[in-house]
Amino acid sequence: MNTLQLPTLVKLLVLLVILGGCAGRQPAPGLSTSFSIPDAANPNADELKAFENMYLEDPEKSLAARFLLDNLPPADRLSMDARALSENLDYAFLARDAMPWGKTVPWDTFLHYVLPHRASQEPFQPHRAMLFAELAPLCATAGSMEEALARVGKWCAQKAQYRPTSRRDLGVMSILDAGYGRCEETNILFLAAARAVGLPVRQAMVPWWQHTDGNHAWVEAWTRDGWKFLESGTEFSTLNQTWFAAEAPRMAKVVAYVFGQPQDPAVYRMGTGFALVDNTSAYTRGTPVQVSVRLADDQPDAGRDVFFCVYSLGGLRPVTKAVTNDDGMARVVLGPGIFFVSCVADGGLAWTLLDTRDMDETRVRLQADAPRALPESIRFSHPGPAESAFNISTSTRLKRLRKEREQRWEPFLRDLPAPLRERLALAGESTPHWLRLLDQPAGPSTPWLVPVLTGLDDKDLLQAEPGSLPRDIELATFAREASAKASLSYDDEIFTRFVLSPRLHLEPWSPWRAQLLPWLEKYIGLPLEKKMQAIRSRIDGLPILPATLFGPPLTPGQTLAGGFCSSTSDKAVLAAAALRTMGVPARCAVDFKGVEYFDGVNWQFWEMQAAVPARGALHVTGGKDLRPLQDFGVAGIDEGFLRTLDDLPWEKTRDGLTCAMQPGDYILLEPRREDSGVTVRLTPFSVTDNETTVVQIEAASQE
Repeated sequence: MNTLQLPTLVKLLVLLVILGGCAGRQPAPGLSTSFSIPDAANPNADELKAFENMYLEDPEKSLAARFLLDNLPPADRLSMDARALSENLDYAFLARDAMPWGKTVPWDTFLHYVLPHRASQEPFQPHRAMLFAELAPLCATAGSMEEALARVGKWCAQKAQYRPTSRRDLGVMSILDAGYGRCEETNILFLAAARAVGLPVRQAMVPWWQHTDGNHAWVEAWTRDGWKFLESGTEFSTLNQTWFAAEAPRMAKVVAYVFGQPQDPAVYRMGTGFALVDNTSAYTRGTPVQVSVRLADDQPDAGRDVFFCVYSLGGLRPVTKAVTNDDGMARVVLGPGIFFVSCVADGGLAWTLLDTRDMDETRVRLQADAPRALPESIRFSHPGPAESAFNISTSTRLKRLRKEREQRWEPFLRDLPAPLRERLALAGESTPHWLRLLDQPAGPSTPWLVPVLTGLDDKDLLQAEPGSLPRDIELATFAREASAKASLSYDDEIFTRFVLSPRLHLEPWSPWRAQLLPWLEKYIGLPLEKKMQAIRSRIDGLPILPATLFGPPLTPGQTLAGGFCSSTSDKAVLAAAALRTMGVPARCAVDFKGVEYFDGVNWQFWEMQAAVPARGALHVTGGKDLRPLQDFGVAGIDEGFLRTLDDLPWEKTRDGLTCAMQPGDYILLEPRREDSGVTVRLTPFSVTDNETTVVQIEAASQE
């Protein structure tokens, strides 16, 4: 996937790097952590206990139930009931007993790669029973696991095809409703389908490409001959033959991730409910790298995070992280390429460039007490592709099926206004629910219905409950009127984008306004200052759990009900939802770890962690149609590397782009790509309080 759209994998990638692998929650630096949600704090604790009690008389299933419970991510701990958990477990064991290869799968492999109910950060939707009913008869006569995987692949390719989508993950059933998905979403469907018939599978990924912008994720399948790879969303007959096999020499790092913590020597980092497996050497020549981090007088620096970055999608992106031991040494395996290696050094960076292209092993040294000034430019080079005779081909029948599916609802949409027609074309099998909503008699919500629908993204169109939207609109308009009576007024555009819109950040869709109303209803008519006082201490005081790799962000209702967050972003999402519920325009400012809210004149900043308000501004000029993260990127020095700001609130102007920024020092990165690499110009600039900083980029960087 050479995507030029900011991938949804970005969030996962940042997380993986921070955890020691490849997308931003932050755990302790140790090898493993545990969940800290006591039963008393979990409103769903009785369901989890009921699930565990179902299997007390069956030793194997009891162990499996305990394994799932020990590794459930926060969103699942708050929402999965005993019935959903037991369906997943019972059908996993049914496949183990019924499919020809079921009992040949080792127990530890079954636990980590067949039993899990999720592949990544998708919202959980019960699916195992349906998929077993569909696929067990299809796969039962397969002569081998490899043939069964091919049959699963063909079935999945007919159900959903690759298409770039927005950043959040869809659940299995929503992917089937959509008929499309990003690489990670076609993976989510394939992993669920394969596991439903007892085939052990996991997701693997290149955190960032060196030769182009973006990344890619695919599926690895366990066979009697070891782990092999395949491309989901396509038809295939042979494993280890994919389009990306030609790109293997340019893979800077390959990471596979695992639900739970397996006994596998390739595991190089563990965290809450997950493990990271280094599989670089299975795809390309892996170079062992040893980094020595020293302080003054050559003293070792223990516990220091060291980042290994390549240029991709507007920034120097970490593909992995290593942590120094007591001797100040850190070890990592990297693919061929040039890497920007860095760590914290007295408020700046200690850094060096590392070339692994012709190295069997190598060592580098960083002086953590001596920050280095950044260079004016960096030249990154990478190997060329491998020769590959494999070409992707799509059968005529599959092309016909996909075309028919794409046009399935077209006759019902052609008379709608163009913006609405374009949005509902993305709704897949949810289209009739939206058509029914539009066909309802006029009511109080009718004037705002089309603006809301045209503002929904592709995932909301597949996840939202159309029938709840009129009530949601009525609650928003009531809150606006109440705020106006309390002297907070704003125009229709601000209302539509920052009060009425149900989309906050990357959380799954939920009817959060109705869920938060019992808490906030008594504050809606108060002046803004008293509204802030009413909610701020409660939200600021929410604890943040150790980071985990699996599971989606929490919805505002889940955060409120559980009384904790799985990340700083969860806290910001709840704060923005609470403000909008009370009629206060609000937007998440996750790059700055906070929320902005409108006081009727200006946007104010509410930090979720210690931070200064984003009261400065950046104006970028130099081209007519500048594209953030493609023509340029903005980064700050943070925690030992140049952290790219992916969610800046850019607004188009006549001669460029502008956005609000926190005062401070930043770096503008401009790439110039060539066949053998990319040269990145680094321009430092500063943003000051209540002023606009103008930075001009080179027009050549847009070629």
